[in-house]
Amino acid sequence: MSLHATVTHIDNPGPLVLPKSLNNLFMGLIVIGALAFVGGVVVDSTRAWQNYMQALYLFTGFSLGGMVFVAIKRAVSSHWAVVPRRLAEAFMSFLPVAFVLFLILLVGVMMEGEHLYKWMGHNAGIVSPSKARWLSFDLFAVRNVLFFIIWILLSRKLIGFSVSQDGGQNQDLTVKASRFSIVALMLFAVTFAFFSYDLLMSLEPKWFSTMFTVYTFAGVIQSTMALMVIIFIKLKNNQLKHVATPSHVKDLSGLLFAFTIFMTYIGFSQFMLIWYANLPEETFFYLKRSGDGWLAIACLTWFFKFILPFFGLLGQGQKKHESWLMMVCWGVLIGQFLDLYWLSMPSNHTNFVMISWIELGTLAMFAGLFGLMVSRWMSKHPLVPVGDPMIVTSANWRHWE
Repeated sequence: MSLHATVTHIDNPGPLVLPKSLNNLFMGLIVIGALAFVGGVVVDSTRAWQNYMQALYLFTGFSLGGMVFVAIKRAVSSHWAVVPRRLAEAFMSFLPVAFVLFLILLVGVMMEGEHLYKWMGHNAGIVSPSKARWLSFDLFAVRNVLFFIIWILLSRKLIGFSVSQDGGQNQDLTVKASRFSIVALMLFAVTFAFFSYDLLMSLEPKWFSTMFTVYTFAGVIQSTMALMVIIFIKLKNNQLKHVATPSHVKDLSGLLFAFTIFMTYIGFSQFMLIWYANLPEETFFYLKRSGDGWLAIACLTWFFKFILPFFGLLGQGQKKHESWLMMVCWGVLIGQFLDLYWLSMPSNHTNFVMISWIELGTLAMFAGLFGLMVSRWMSKHPLVPVGDPMIVTSANWRHWE
C-alpha cells in the first residue's frame, strides 16, 4: 500500500508479539532494581523510600496520563486518536500493580515516619490544626487507597467499552463511552489534585501553592505524551504500518508541544508570584532548591522539559524526523524524572544529593514492572480498536504528510 492509499477496511492486526528477549529485559530490570532498592533501604532507608515514592508517582502518572488521553478523546469523539488510543489503554493496565506498590509505600511511610513526611509522628504540631487534621497517616492512607480504587474502576470501564467493540462495531458503546468519559475526567481532576498534594507537596508541609497540582498535572500529561510518541513510532514502523500515518505522529507530538507550553506557563507563574510577593513562608521552597547542586538539577530540568521540546518541536518540519522526535521525547522523560527528584529530595536533605545507583536502580524496577504489564496487556488484545466505528476514518488520517 502506498503512503497515500485510502484504507477501506481494517484487518485485525492481532495482539502484539514481542521477542522473548524484551520480556527477559523487563524481568532483569525488575530483579536488578529490586536488589538496588533493598540495598538502598539498608544503606539509607529514608532516601530509598523517597526514591520509591518518586518512581511510583512517575509511572502511576503514565497510567493516569493514558486514562486522561482516552477520556478526552472519547469525550470529544476525536477521530484521529482512535488508532493510537489502544496504546493509552495499555498504559492503564499498570494501575492495579501501582495500587499494590502504593500499599508497600505505606509500609515505608510507617517505618520512616517524620524522616520522610515531616507532618508525621512527633512533628505533627509543625503545621496548623486544620492541616494537622488532614495530614494524618490514617487519612493519608484511606483517601489514597480510595483514589486508586476509583482510578482502577474508571480505567476498567474505559477499557471495557473499547474491548467490547472488538467483536463488532457498536455505536451505542461509543456514545456511552463518550458520556462516561466526562464523568471520569471530573473524578480524575479531584483525585489527582489530592494525590499530588499528599505524595509530593506535603513533603514540605509548611509550604503552600495553589498552582502546584496544576503544574504536576501538566508534567504528567507532557511525559505521558512523550512516552506514547516513542512507542507509537516503533509500532507505526512495524505492526501498525498499515493503519498508522505520519499525521498521527504529528498530532501526538503536537499535544506534547502544547503541554510543554502549558507546563512552562504554570511553572513560571508559580515561581514569579512567589518571587514577587517575597513572603518567607513561600520563598523558602525555592531557596532550599537553589543552592549547591540543586540549581544545576533545576537548569537541566528546564532544558529537558522546556527548551528541548519547545524549540525541538517548534517547526513543522522537525516533526517529520522520527529519530529527532524520539530524542526529544527521551529528553522530556529525563526531565520529568529530574523534576520529581528536584521537587522531593531537598525536603529531607539539607545538602545536595547526587543521583546514584539507589535512584537508578529503583527507577529500573518500576520501568521493568510498567513495561511488563503494558506489553502483556497488548499481547492479549488487538493493537488497534478494530470495532470502533471511526477506525477507518482514523486510519485515513492524512491531513499532514
